[in-house]
Amino acid sequence: MKDLKLSSIMYKFSWFAICLKLSFWFFILNPTLSEPLFATVLYTYGQQAEPKYMLKDGKMAGICDEIIQELNKELTKKDISISYRSSDLKTDSEIFSALKDGKIQVFVGLELDKERYKELKYVFTPIYSLKETILIRKGESKQVITKNTVTIGIVRGSPSSKDVAQVFRNYTFEEFGSISEAIASLDAKKIDAIYYDGISVGFYAVNFPNKYEKLSIETKKYYHYIAFNKNVSNELIRSIEEALRLLLERGTIDKVIERYKLQQYVLAGNVLEFVTIQWPPYEFSQNGDIIGSDVEIIREVFKRLGYRSLFYMEIPSRALQKVKSEAYDGVFSVWKSEDRETFLNYSSEPISSTLEAIWYLKSNAQKMGDILHSANTNYICGYVNGCAYDEHFWQLKCKKIPLESDEMGFKLLKAGRIDAFETAYLTGKFVATQMGIYNELDFMYISSQLRPQYLAFTKNIHGSYLAKMFSDGVKRFQGTNDYRKILLRYGIEI
Repeated sequence: MKDLKLSSIMYKFSWFAICLKLSFWFFILNPTLSEPLFATVLYTYGQQAEPKYMLKDGKMAGICDEIIQELNKELTKKDISISYRSSDLKTDSEIFSALKDGKIQVFVGLELDKERYKELKYVFTPIYSLKETILIRKGESKQVITKNTVTIGIVRGSPSSKDVAQVFRNYTFEEFGSISEAIASLDAKKIDAIYYDGISVGFYAVNFPNKYEKLSIETKKYYHYIAFNKNVSNELIRSIEEALRLLLERGTIDKVIERYKLQQYVLAGNVLEFVTIQWPPYEFSQNGDIIGSDVEIIREVFKRLGYRSLFYMEIPSRALQKVKSEAYDGVFSVWKSEDRETFLNYSSEPISSTLEAIWYLKSNAQKMGDILHSANTNYICGYVNGCAYDEHFWQLKCKKIPLESDEMGFKLLKAGRIDAFETAYLTGKFVATQMGIYNELDFMYISSQLRPQYLAFTKNIHGSYLAKMFSDGVKRFQGTNDYRKILLRYGIEI
């Protein structure tokens, strides 16, 4: 009887051991599990936004899905993985709610606005950037622009849905749960246009060029980030950001964008866009390239921080307006003023500094004396529209007229159509020398005080981050031989 009981106990123990082993190998070998048993798993959803996320043969695909797979290759080294909670695609609103409530812990490809920033955690490094884009039916651009009231499709819950009023004054809008629903309405001619992010709009314009085109209007720039539920630890977020930065440095994100042929719509998150003006020797165009001391300083500082910089040239008044509308990341080289600080995030450290001068013909020295002493208020002083000037210039009693460029100012001065022209000293010297009239001119400093010139960023969360990062970076760079060599190359005294 004892032997029988012992055999029964041994049998039950053996069966329990077999079940335990089977359970262990089931979890290890089950192909439906995308992460190791003991990994830190962060769950996510796919989004109803082609080509960010798409279903192909029942499996998740798309730009952000490819980025998740690349992130996971790096994160496995730290026993971390990102896995889908389900294979269903969710709307913008559903994803935001799921993140906030903790149904998912992470989402790759979320726009950032003030509301979301309060409710969620984010990495500081963007995945990619894009601009809000207007998609219309092929060949209807003139019709849409001239129409009295435009009906625009927007995606519910997206930041772009809040910015639609900045593009069209007279409009009505239709809300949709996803871009695919808006596309169906555009095809049915129930709406005139769709206003949404460039990654999705670009996908339809690239893949269906005979059906759609984008409307060529300068619009707001956005970044897409990796976002987290607030309970996710900062240490875990740092690990994921480190993996993302590796992908950006290796050009992995660029390659994903190129595979979808979206280079004109989307830029990798480590690419920054700056707008500037013709203002030698600090920044100017030469043989199709934008060069200058400040250009080289900005490029080198951000290169050391892991970023790439793109530069665009504009007239002064338009350059400031483009940054005010958040179409670019920043503008340089600008002076500080109270009105500009309402829409610009200034770096705490200047890029360079300048003295301000007023130029006149040597043959008209008497006129300059009259201008300085307010003896004749009929004299005309020119200045470049959109640039900031020392208060001493505005106190002069001469009639002041805005001009579009330094070249125009010196041409009018040479022709006797204006009596004096205000500009930064080194800029005036450079332009007058290039024009061959430097020896005919004389100048007076409007102030003996050096005036700092800054790189200023858009007035948003990302602009604040870039301003702080650049300030620290340029301060370090100014102590190097490379910085001094740049200044000497452009004839700027140290």
